[in-house]
Amino acid sequence: MAKQILRTTLFFLIFLLLFAGFTHLLVPKNNSAEAGIHDDWAKGFLAEPEDTIDVLILGDSEVYSCVAPLLIWQDYGITSYSCGTSDQKLYQTESYLQRFFETQNPKIVLLETNILYRDYSTTSIIPHLFEEALPLVRYHDRWKQLSGSDLTQGVEFTHIQQHKGYMYLTDILPADDSNYMAYTEEWEPISSKCVRHVENIQKFCQEHGARLILFSSPSTANWDYLRHNATQALAWDLELEYLDMNLMTEEIPIDWQVDTRDHGDHLNHTGAEKVSRWMGQYLENMGLFRDKRAEAAYADWNVQLENFLNYK
Repeated sequence: MAKQILRTTLFFLIFLLLFAGFTHLLVPKNNSAEAGIHDDWAKGFLAEPEDTIDVLILGDSEVYSCVAPLLIWQDYGITSYSCGTSDQKLYQTESYLQRFFETQNPKIVLLETNILYRDYSTTSIIPHLFEEALPLVRYHDRWKQLSGSDLTQGVEFTHIQQHKGYMYLTDILPADDSNYMAYTEEWEPISSKCVRHVENIQKFCQEHGARLILFSSPSTANWDYLRHNATQALAWDLELEYLDMNLMTEEIPIDWQVDTRDHGDHLNHTGAEKVSRWMGQYLENMGLFRDKRAEAAYADWNVQLENFLNYK
C-alpha cells in the first residue's frame, strides 16, 4: 500500500512539473501580437503603469469602433482604455474587468450595451472557464511560434498599445437611418444570464470604488427603441445611469452617409471622433478627474497622442 501511494504521488508530482513547464513554455511572455497573445489591442492595458487609467470602457466591437481614448486625452487630460473585442460575451467582459483592476483603479467603468444582446449557451462558457484557469489550454497551439527565449524568459508586459484599444478605421459604407429609432413602448427582453452578469459587474465595481455606467453606441444595425426600452428598464432596476447615444442626435450629430464603415453596424473614425468629443466633455463635467497633460508621469500619453495624430 505504501509503495502504491508513493508511485501515485510521484506520478502526480511529475505531471505537475511537466504541466508547469509546458505552461511556462507556451504562455506568451509579452502582451503583443508578436508574442502570441490573443486580442492584443484590448490587452495593452497590461503594460500601462499602475493606477494611471481613469476610465475603463468594456464591450464588443462597438467599443473599439466608437471611442478613441487619445482624443479624450487631447481635450481633457483624462486617461481611458477601450477593452473591446469582436463578439465579446459578458462572461468575457467580467474577466477583462477583473484583470484590469489587478493593476488599475478606474473611477468610471463604461459598459456598451450591444453586449447585453449577445446571449450564449451554458456549454459555451466551459472552454472559457478552462482557459481562464489553465492558460496552457488557451495557448496550446503556440508551439509553432516558440523560440529559444521562451525557455528562459519570464512574463513581462511591455507593449504599450498605440491607440489605447481603439481601432482607427476610415471606410465609408452609408446606412439607412430613416426609421431605426422609431418610438415604441414595447421592448426586446434581455436574457436572465446577461442580467446576472451586469449585476455581477455592478457589484464588482461597487466593491472596488468604481461607478458603472451603461451606454449605447450609435448603430442603425444593432439598436432600436425596443432595445432602448429594455436597457433603460434594466438601468432603472439597478439604479444605473444609462446614456443612449442613438437618441442624442443634437449632441452627437452622426451623419449616417459618412460616419459608418459598414452600413450602420459600426462607426468609422469620423463618427468615433464625434462620440469621443462628447464623451470627453461628459467625463470632464463629472468633476472627478484632474487634467494630467502637463504631468511628467503621463508624458508618454502625449507621445502616443502625437503618434496617433501623425497616424491619422
